[in-house]
Amino acid sequence: MENSRSRPSPDPFDRVAAVVAAQVSAVLPDGAPLLLACSGGLDSTVLLHALAAAGRWRLSCAHVHHGLSPNAEVWAQHCAAQAASLGLPFALHRVEVALDSADGIECAAREARYRVLDAQALAQGAAALLTAHHADDQAETLLHNLVRGAGLMGLAGMPAWRPSAPGRPAQLRPMLALSRSVLEAAARARGLSWVEDESNADTRYARNYLRAEVMPVLSSRWPRTAETLAGAARRLAEAQGLLDGLADADASALAATTAWGQAWSIDGLRALEPARQRNLLRRLLRLQGARTAPTEAWLDEWRRQLLGWQPGAECPVSHAGVAGFCHRGLLWLMPDLPAPAALNWQGETDIAWAAGRLQLQPVQGRGLSQSALAQAAPVLRVRQPKDRVRRGPGRPRAGVKQIAQECGLPPWLRDRAPLFVVGREAVWMPGCEPAEPWAAGPGEPGWMPVWTPVVAQSTSG
Repeated sequence: MENSRSRPSPDPFDRVAAVVAAQVSAVLPDGAPLLLACSGGLDSTVLLHALAAAGRWRLSCAHVHHGLSPNAEVWAQHCAAQAASLGLPFALHRVEVALDSADGIECAAREARYRVLDAQALAQGAAALLTAHHADDQAETLLHNLVRGAGLMGLAGMPAWRPSAPGRPAQLRPMLALSRSVLEAAARARGLSWVEDESNADTRYARNYLRAEVMPVLSSRWPRTAETLAGAARRLAEAQGLLDGLADADASALAATTAWGQAWSIDGLRALEPARQRNLLRRLLRLQGARTAPTEAWLDEWRRQLLGWQPGAECPVSHAGVAGFCHRGLLWLMPDLPAPAALNWQGETDIAWAAGRLQLQPVQGRGLSQSALAQAAPVLRVRQPKDRVRRGPGRPRAGVKQIAQECGLPPWLRDRAPLFVVGREAVWMPGCEPAEPWAAGPGEPGWMPVWTPVVAQSTSG
């Protein structure tokens, strides 16, 4: 029998490549198009070569040039050369980072980076955006959030897999179980080269301080600190998943479907225990795409306002890209997008509008006359002062506010609702039947506009 001690040690790179392939194949099929975010550092370099070695997916690469370092151009050239050496498509994005951001340069750079990476992933139809976060990154995230007083969501760290959502691609982090030391061994085993970001040595930044001052001390006493903390984050994420399931059940029980989408009963929220109220509100914010979790103080103040809601009050709120308001006993949430710019309509039948879509469905003898619209070249825009619209055949014109009140359109949506305008005349808005001379006659082809505001995302994500 062969002595196990005589067996050669597994190649470090092969070990990493096997872990990466297993993580990707667990959620994505072979042949899926993937976009890899390449910084040029050790982590993304190892991930790039591990994915290329597998050869099972259609891989492309992107690098974001933040313009913050004198070496940024060298990093971009290094990433381009790495991709070229592997015969992979490569894209370079140059962004401007708000140096005076109230959230700090790190946060501003991260938002700018993901904005362009998400846009590219969506534009090219990538099944997922891949990033090279590893166990040390996860451990630093847990420690950083712990000292900041984060809740369970923050302590759960970064998810290995984040499903896609409207306007956001899926994201996969296939190396969260691997420590940086393992990745470095893999890189040296293959003779890979990478670049070092000199800003990583600046311990004024919290993460750099944890990386340079705290983690080495912990690892000197407990060598597997990074993997252990990453494992703790994974178990905390499982606990958060159970809380999400409870929140989803509460959201379903409180849901009210209206003509303008889904909202939630304020009376139903009041009937829940405080812990479940907070759990539900956090979950709903996250499902609407909130960039960050709310602080306990902010959440409790919002909860206090909701529980004290009285008819006529809107309780408007904005948090991390999500807008909320109350209307007719219901809580509404949606992406906090600005009112859309005017659009010269040229026959489009499916139009992105605010946080939703405007669709023109073909009908006969109803809706807006196709021939009349084609000849008039109307404009789609939001309401303006003094706009008045005919509410239907034989009915007088009325202001947008009056029509919105009649059809139950919440106030926050009124400034985002689409209007078809010909010249200075508004000929249609949600809640109205078209009137002469814009209504399709008997047997005449017409367009029936249907506006669907995205006021709630599925609680299955």
